[in-house]
Amino acid sequence: MARAMWRKKLDPAGIDAYVRAHAEPWPELVAQIKAQGIRNYSIFLDGDEVFGYFEHDDLAALDALNSNPTEVGERWEAGMRPLSADKASPDQGMVQVRRQVFYVE
Repeated sequence: MARAMWRKKLDPAGIDAYVRAHAEPWPELVAQIKAQGIRNYSIFLDGDEVFGYFEHDDLAALDALNSNPTEVGERWEAGMRPLSADKASPDQGMVQVRRQVFYVE
């Protein structure tokens, strides 16, 4: 199992909309995330940056899935893109495997 994280800077004017959208995500989006094998997914807000953490058994397979976005994923991204500081796709280059230096279960 791999642990992965991503981070993204938000447009300060978009923070409230981002928080509202994630407070009530679409059921079909949640179902897609689970179907992709993503688990223990959390997003944290710190000022104008969001940090996501999740676990997955095969990050290479997940990258392949993200290379072929679904209709649901594309619609969600279209709504999130204007809220980011750089207006880039939310999934673009954000997920990175980091070196784990400490873990307690």
